Amino acid sequence: MTYRWRLRTWAGLMAVMLLWIAGCGGTNAGSGSSAPSEKPPVATVAAPPAESPSGSGAEPMEDPAAVRIFTDAIDRQVEVPVKPERIVSLEFTGYLHALGVKPVATSPRFFLPPFAEFMEGAEDLGYPANLEKLAGIEPDLIIAPDYVTQDQMDAFEKIAPVVLLKWSETNNLNRLTMLADLLDRHDEERQWLDSYKRLAEQTREKLRDYVKPGESAAVFYAWSTSINVLAPQVISTLYDDIGFEPTEKMKQRLAAEPDFASETISKELLSDYAADRMFFIAEGELGKELLADLKKNVLSTVPAFREDKVYVLDPNWYSFEPTLLEWQLNNAVEVLAE
Repeated sequence: MTYRWRLRTWAGLMAVMLLWIAGCGGTNAGSGSSAPSEKPPVATVAAPPAESPSGSGAEPMEDPAAVRIFTDAIDRQVEVPVKPERIVSLEFTGYLHALGVKPVATSPRFFLPPFAEFMEGAEDLGYPANLEKLAGIEPDLIIAPDYVTQDQMDAFEKIAPVVLLKWSETNNLNRLTMLADLLDRHDEERQWLDSYKRLAEQTREKLRDYVKPGESAAVFYAWSTSINVLAPQVISTLYDDIGFEPTEKMKQRLAAEPDFASETISKELLSDYAADRMFFIAEGELGKELLADLKKNVLSTVPAFREDKVYVLDPNWYSFEPTLLEWQLNNAVEVLAE
């Protein structure tokens, strides 16, 4: 049964119970009342709690139909299950994995390495998501990026509550914290952050002889005939974790626009963003052809090119999933220490 149908069913049961209690004159619950929940009782709809076995001392089971109000990344107030069991993630599946959660369905790219190994049993929704298949899965929660259209939102909300996360963020781990809030997974969040911190320290140690203190880096995304210059927070592993510095031009840009993430530039402007190390993420064959042209006709005048410090990165670098942040640290050793 669908999420909305279950809520209506529980609400109906509540109405029947209230009428029955009123007919009995309203007896005093006395010592049988339970301690108040730690969660704020905001817009909660729940069936009566199941009774514990007599004398067992067991806590009442949490009602699977209970809901609460959650504020998502764009300040929408969304009524969500307190304990969602069937989660669909249209993006951000690597964040769920870091929190120990497997969605029942997700987008095709999460069935490719390095995600594929932990996606067994999940459904591939296709891209864009197949609405008929999505409805048939009967999710109780949908997690989506904030770039979805209003038509898509209207369709999704007929199936289950939709929580939006920002696609462009000034801190990649903000999404992890928001999902930990949503799913009550802060212990798992802390465990992953501790593990990632250790991996970053190990990576810096492995690269100690290859990356000099104060070296600058610039990162570009090449796709079709376009070139995007990326802000440090988009590729945080190279800067925050490995220790490269933004160029002076990028520092000035960020000082004026703290939320700057990326910008499409012409080939002629590449030299303005020159750094000690220049990294190009090439998407598809057209991206590789564009990069070959840049090396031949533009980058030959850039010092990093003459010193063989221009690198081609796998498209997995243009992502911010925790699973891929780990992959990027391991791949950085292969790229920089080869």
